[in-house]
Amino acid sequence: MKLVSFFGTSSSALAESIRKKLLHQLYHQTIISLPTLLLLNLILLYILYGHVPDLLLFGWGVPAVVLNINRIFDTIRFLHTQHADHTLWRRRFAVKSSLSAFLWGFGALILLPYIDNYQLQLIVFVFIMGIAGGAVSSINFDLRIAAAYLFLLLAPVGIYFVIFVDALGPFIGVLFILYFVLLLNVCRNSANAIVAAYIQEEKHRATRNELATRQEELDSLFRQAPIGIFYFDRNMQIIDTNEAFSKLFGLRNGELIGYNLNDLPDQRPLQNLSKVLEGETHYYRGPYHSLKGLDLWIEAKSSPIYSARRQIIGGLTLLENKTKEKEALDELHFLAQHDPLTGLTNRRGLTAHMQEMIRDRRHRNRHSLLFYLDLNHFKQINDSLGHTVGDQLLVEVAKRLVELTEEKDTITRLGGDEFIIVLPFVTETEPEARKTAVSFGEALRKVFEAPFIIEEMHLYIKSSIGIVVIEPGYTDVEEIIRHADISMYQAKRKSKEPLAFYNPELDRERRALFALQHDLNHAIENGELELYYQPIVRIDGDTLRAAEALLRWRHPVQGILAPAQFLPLAIESGLIDEIGWWVTEAVCRQIAEWKSRGGYSLGYTAINLNASQLQTYAFEEKFFSLLHRYGVDPSEIVIELTETSLIENFKQTKDVIDRLQAGGIRCAIDDFGTGYSSLSYLMRLSFSVLKIDRAFIANVADDDEVRFLVESIITIAKRLDYRIVVEGIETEAQRECIASINSEVSYQGFLLSPAVDAGTFAEKFMPAAAG
Repeated sequence: MKLVSFFGTSSSALAESIRKKLLHQLYHQTIISLPTLLLLNLILLYILYGHVPDLLLFGWGVPAVVLNINRIFDTIRFLHTQHADHTLWRRRFAVKSSLSAFLWGFGALILLPYIDNYQLQLIVFVFIMGIAGGAVSSINFDLRIAAAYLFLLLAPVGIYFVIFVDALGPFIGVLFILYFVLLLNVCRNSANAIVAAYIQEEKHRATRNELATRQEELDSLFRQAPIGIFYFDRNMQIIDTNEAFSKLFGLRNGELIGYNLNDLPDQRPLQNLSKVLEGETHYYRGPYHSLKGLDLWIEAKSSPIYSARRQIIGGLTLLENKTKEKEALDELHFLAQHDPLTGLTNRRGLTAHMQEMIRDRRHRNRHSLLFYLDLNHFKQINDSLGHTVGDQLLVEVAKRLVELTEEKDTITRLGGDEFIIVLPFVTETEPEARKTAVSFGEALRKVFEAPFIIEEMHLYIKSSIGIVVIEPGYTDVEEIIRHADISMYQAKRKSKEPLAFYNPELDRERRALFALQHDLNHAIENGELELYYQPIVRIDGDTLRAAEALLRWRHPVQGILAPAQFLPLAIESGLIDEIGWWVTEAVCRQIAEWKSRGGYSLGYTAINLNASQLQTYAFEEKFFSLLHRYGVDPSEIVIELTETSLIENFKQTKDVIDRLQAGGIRCAIDDFGTGYSSLSYLMRLSFSVLKIDRAFIANVADDDEVRFLVESIITIAKRLDYRIVVEGIETEAQRECIASINSEVSYQGFLLSPAVDAGTFAEKFMPAAAG
């Protein structure tokens, strides 16, 4: 590398650093050589004294001595200045060293002509040559300064020999030039070598500093890393640990340095850790009991540490505390499989438990039991007392079920008021399993005998319980739960016995009902619904008073179906509103058709609606709009509502009924006597018609108690200004019995006519309207 590159165009930090070092070396070498030069100066003055004119001798010698002394003081000042301007001091050094060379070189040129002694001339010559040679070792750190110094020192002497010496002058002059070139070349090589050495030194220093910085960063990263880290050697002895490691295990910083991993009491995380020393990576995720007694869930990953020669010298382990994460995951897993209200398993948890149960080897030869519980009339508690009370009741029910069962059993809240209890692997034979099921079912029934005390209220509630005996080897979990659901609904239908075992016949019936419900969705659009009409007449002379429109479904496979066969399905599926509007419009259309033919003689036509339909949005507006569209007077329609549906929706529908009646629509209580608290509702409702259910009429002619009951109902209804219609008159004896009680009532039934299609009805009872 050429020296000029550091004093010319280069401006790098490295070049600047080397320039400063070279300048310091110049001054360091000068402080050594200048005293010698000063001594030589004084010696030469002494030798030449008396051989050269004094004025000339001291005119050269004194400035040379003063300059040398000044340079010595400059050097001392520079070496003691901490923040020197290196450019200024280099310029000062160059100027004064050049001036010193000039004094010596041109001084010799001036002095030599006055020296006639050959020996003295030789001494001056030697002095000049010696100073030039000495300069190579003192100013070779700066090639420019050295070149200027040597030129100013040697050129005058060379000129002297060329000019003043005749014979050997040119030869000596050439020798001086060669000597100058030689010295300059030595200076250049020396300077380049020094610069190269400085460059290497600077690079080494920079590398060392960089390594130190990186080492500091790595050490800082190691110490401050947010995860625990420790090193261990081939003897499994811990070399170093960081702060996070100590904090993780509740230790003092560095407490485990020197500790052997083989001495840890809990060896679970260390299984196969020794394989790290064979070049493998080790991973552990799981529990750990620390030396300080902490129960943690940790994640550890260990890798081998290699030397520069790729030899394994130990291992490095990264540790993270996953305890909170594990607890959160466990909580999420718990919440995913448990009901947040009661803490019982939910449907997902039940499925997981059932899957585990059927994989158990005991499932191969032992029966298990599943109980499906539904709380009766729980909706009424929620509606009347609020969901807070309902939730507290569910919690109390869950507590009682837990107290009844054992730890091996599973209790599930499916949602709402439905619970499932699974007793696994109870017996090997089915008869014994059924016997156990009956016994446990009776215990379940007794759970609900004592009242539940919620907010100082004593709440009595019963449950319907479906039972499935799970056969050994049966693996369809969803099917098992479906069977339990079917058996529970069967138990609901049984009023006296709340227990019901799964019966395949029930399943077939349920499937048939599902298929029927599916077909019902398309009955209206396929034109399968029809209206039949049954006459309502006075009992004392069979005079026609009215008609009741009765719905029939002409099923494409099963033929004509009565309302009792499909209306419960319509209510369950939400189709009851759509069917109710279809019936209303069909009746209005039929009345308009009969009236257009003349001879229409019905006082009214009764249509059956479910009380829940009255709660639909803008029911009255839509109902009166239909009447207006077909020209039907409100007095020509009577809406029949069953007593049961009225009671279930009384609060929600009473205002709607009042507005209907204010608009001229009369209402009738249908199937009176089948509900409860009937007489109190008669007083609260301002209906026009009361229809006595056929259940009271079957034995009215033969049973005095039934006759007395019917007579009482008629008497009370008459006092409340109700018109009476008796349903289900099928014999003359029944008709005569009712007529003897009250001759003003009306009746309908097979004795007069079953329900018939519109055309037949008109022909038989309104010939003029038959067309």
